[in-house]
Amino acid sequence: MMWDKGVRDQLAQYKYALDQASIVAITDVRGKIIFANDKFCEISKYQREELLGQDHRILNSGFHPPSYVRELWRTIAQGRVWRGELRNRAKDGSIYWVDTTIVPLLGEDDKPVQYLSIRIDVTERKHIEAQLRAKETMAQLGQMAAVIAHEVKNPLAGISGTIQVIAKRFPAESAEANILHELVLRVASLNEVLGGLLEFARPPTPRIRTCTAREVADQAKNYLRDHPDFGRIDFGIEVTSLASTSPVAVDVEDVTFVADPPMLARALLNLVINAAQALEGTAAPVIRIEISERRSTGRNGHPHRDVVIAVVDNGPGVQPEVIPDLFKPFVTTKIAGTGLGLAVVKQTVEAHGGRIEVVSWPGRTAFEIILPADGSR
Repeated sequence: MMWDKGVRDQLAQYKYALDQASIVAITDVRGKIIFANDKFCEISKYQREELLGQDHRILNSGFHPPSYVRELWRTIAQGRVWRGELRNRAKDGSIYWVDTTIVPLLGEDDKPVQYLSIRIDVTERKHIEAQLRAKETMAQLGQMAAVIAHEVKNPLAGISGTIQVIAKRFPAESAEANILHELVLRVASLNEVLGGLLEFARPPTPRIRTCTAREVADQAKNYLRDHPDFGRIDFGIEVTSLASTSPVAVDVEDVTFVADPPMLARALLNLVINAAQALEGTAAPVIRIEISERRSTGRNGHPHRDVVIAVVDNGPGVQPEVIPDLFKPFVTTKIAGTGLGLAVVKQTVEAHGGRIEVVSWPGRTAFEIILPADGSR
């Protein structure tokens, strides 16, 4: 069909408008990218030649369960339009969310010959939604914490003291003394749970200063010196290869950023202990604190530097369907867990203006703390 100049000009204007507002890609039936517009390159941080010939797994953040992706492909392979949200990972390691519509382009036999993807960046909206949910949760927990502090936690100390006084009336090895000792331990465990809840509901304000990643990692390592779970684990700190659009050589002592070192070290300690517990039954358990920098050009065109402190283990991995709920309070995969440890870690990282992400598959799980080097929020 021959179109006159007016129609061609109008189509060109439509394409221009679409390119300004949306991330556009076209793939063949196998999912190989055969077209990527400028906005796709801009948000993914990949050059066009790096995208062409690849499939969208190059952007996989490990967030969505395989069933989610299978349903996407099942829908479009049947010639139907798929709509949904996807969390992608850019070349520099940053995460972004896109509201996605995938339209099958059908051939004469009504079967797909290509797929047209139109995406809208909704990263900021997702952040705002998460903040609103967090504020609502914190408001409820704050009220609960006030009750716990006055009505529960203080009396526990009195109960524990009373039990210990009673225990002294029995011989040290008697059955009665052993039962009372067990009661003291149960009260102490309950007190620890309540302490975690209060810490989460009333988080401290970071005391910010310039520090090095080595300083934070060493503090966490020192906390673990006498921990019973670490005698069997190959544990260390190292600098990794840089995930950066402009790689530069870096020495661990030079990786500086702005943070509260003890507060961040406690968060790192929590991640390392979690990794150790996940490695139970692993033949040759390994945990590494990996330190790196990511340098890129921000959306405002200015250079941007992040510091990444990752806790990496060689355990069985985290199931994809579990990852979205890992950092929610009171969610745990442990038999004896309280579900507050990772929630406090996330809270600490966000108080530093950063974010925490999980990349996991069997044999390698990484909890990545990503912090702006200058402390900007």
